[in-house]
Amino acid sequence: MKRKLALFICLIFFVSGLIRIGVSLLMIGQASGWWSFDGEATVALADTQRFIATRETNIVGFTPLSYFGFIAFMGLTISLGAIGQLWRRRWGLVLIGLYLISHAALFANFWTVNPKIFLWLLTVAMAALLVWANREPETAHGAVLR
Repeated sequence: MKRKLALFICLIFFVSGLIRIGVSLLMIGQASGWWSFDGEATVALADTQRFIATRETNIVGFTPLSYFGFIAFMGLTISLGAIGQLWRRRWGLVLIGLYLISHAALFANFWTVNPKIFLWLLTVAMAALLVWANREPETAHGAVLR
């Protein structure tokens, strides 16, 4: 049962990472003028540009393009981390941890806390649950079964 929970969490992390990558690439193309979509893409780009322009604090100095590039990086780290955890590799947890740190760094960079903090807290809880659920089974003497 624990392994199924770990697989489910990995699937959620993998898909959410792919969504981050896809949306950020769409927005990079929109911001760069490579293509022009109407509707939500236009609104999202305008909202992001407005948010970055109106922030009093932007420690890193994100532009809309670099911000979306950072979001793509975050998607890559959590997707690859999920793959690593599917194979129960330590580097998978390292990448998931890097994602969590990157996500928290956005709050610190803009010196703001918004409702997305709850998504981050949920992800932290899921990562902790993944650590517990994805441990290798042990024998009665403490040796790891392989």
